[in-house]
Amino acid sequence: SAMIVRFLTKRFIGDYEPNTGNLYSRMVHLEGDHVALQIQDTPGCIQMQEDCMQVLDSLSRCVKWAEGFLLVYSITDYSSYQSVRPLYQHIRTVHPDARTPIIIVGNKADLLHARQVEAKEGLQLANELGSLFLEISTSDDSQGVCDVFQYLCKEVSKLQHAGSADRRRSSIIPRPKSPNMQDLKRRFKQALSSKVK
Repeated sequence: SAMIVRFLTKRFIGDYEPNTGNLYSRMVHLEGDHVALQIQDTPGCIQMQEDCMQVLDSLSRCVKWAEGFLLVYSITDYSSYQSVRPLYQHIRTVHPDARTPIIIVGNKADLLHARQVEAKEGLQLANELGSLFLEISTSDDSQGVCDVFQYLCKEVSKLQHAGSADRRRSSIIPRPKSPNMQDLKRRFKQALSSKVK
């Protein structure tokens, strides 16, 4: 959630309610072209509990229409790191084409004093899964966040230009409707006004 907010607004607000499930649209400049981008903030942690099937079902609906993925964990939370592999495997079940880009991102790289996941662990996992690995700080570096999204867009764009079946699939699977930016702006005003009090 924090990465999406940072990417869309260039702002970082530490205390806000995660907006899991929301979808945002944005036009991005990518190698001379304007590209319409849709980003869905999906439920992240897969934990073995009674409602696991419900979580996977909800996640499957989000995953079906997507053409690229960022799997984000916190370097200060080992359990979030452990959820990356099952999420990756679930995405590959829904998207068996190994060319569908999945990038593994270690977030909160500014909190080295609280680190629970070493960078080499993230890199090793990415190598095992055949993914790219990046470690960033959403709070300290808006450019790093933008770079992650830009890289994912480039990888998706390469597939589309290759004339793969993904282009036909995207016209068949309906994409969810995206809210306007007013909701995001309203949430920022609420977060800022609560900080002032």
